[in-house]
Amino acid sequence: MRNLAIAAAWACLSFGAALSVGLAQQAGCEPSGGLMFICGVQNPEDLVLVPNSRWLVASGMAPGSGLHLVDTRAKTVRNLYDADSPSTRWDRTKYPDCAKPLDPKLAVLHGLSLRPAQAGRYTVYAVNHGGRESIEVFELDARGPAPSAAWVGCVPMPKDLAANSVAAFKDGTLVATVLLLPGKTFADAFAQRNTGEVLMWTPGWSAFRPLPGTELPANNGIETSLDEREFYVVSSTLKRIVAFSRSDAHTPLRFAQLAEFAPDNVRWTGGNRLITAGMIDDEPSCGGPPKSEAGIRCSRGYIAATIDPQTMGVTELARGPATPSFTGTAIAVLVGGDLWLGSFNADRLAYRSLKP
Repeated sequence: MRNLAIAAAWACLSFGAALSVGLAQQAGCEPSGGLMFICGVQNPEDLVLVPNSRWLVASGMAPGSGLHLVDTRAKTVRNLYDADSPSTRWDRTKYPDCAKPLDPKLAVLHGLSLRPAQAGRYTVYAVNHGGRESIEVFELDARGPAPSAAWVGCVPMPKDLAANSVAAFKDGTLVATVLLLPGKTFADAFAQRNTGEVLMWTPGWSAFRPLPGTELPANNGIETSLDEREFYVVSSTLKRIVAFSRSDAHTPLRFAQLAEFAPDNVRWTGGNRLITAGMIDDEPSCGGPPKSEAGIRCSRGYIAATIDPQTMGVTELARGPATPSFTGTAIAVLVGGDLWLGSFNADRLAYRSLKP
């Protein structure tokens, strides 16, 4: 259990997941560092956009924070799934190995993935560290004036392993990253030695299985390709996003090399490009690049960039200075002309316009 606790702590405190997290920063909600904020959202580590809509779903990586629904037009947020709104429709047929419904008071929700299910409905997968290590599954109904969500099942993680991020294929197959395997350390990751891997689960399997060849230093964000043939894995300490074949992951296909920041989560954006974001590595006020948990907690600027999935060419989209009221940038999502940022350490979401 000690390795599990270490892995979960590293996933959150360093690049996005844990059983114990720093709670609200408690700074004012006024704009700062070129960013505007929606406050009262605890540890919104990951964001997914409901297609062709103004709605974002945000995770809550603090006990009981839950899932959040963000109205990007009104700049408001409300809870989708928490102790006050724990809608449950358990699908025991699809998820027979899930022991019981998720306790919303314990849930610590981390990486997200969203997939269309049927007209106006979507499946949301969420890494969870609260009460159990698992991938929790929600049905999102977007047919009404505003989306609603219900918990429908879970896929347990293997013993002593904590997931960091999850991505789904159309057939329901899941790929999940483990940032720190048992026996691996923070020092290994910072020294750019392999510490993690990718696991796969397909409906009908009793458990996740490792994918040999996907071992990287600090396996973090993950996303599937639009043609379903590949998946992309973030190595935060290598500052790379690595492409693997779904059918044979033994050898990486290609990678994008980031220069000034440690990428965290990765997501699709318009124009068939990937988007990622993270904290600036060499922050003078923090004494340079991070070498420990304290270095990750230090207030650092952010960079968001897009990536061509074929050439792996990188284009910087935006950057901003260190902002004490918003630390731990972990995800960037484009909605119209606005860039939205999530954080593993803040008590708010951030956004800014990219219009000239």
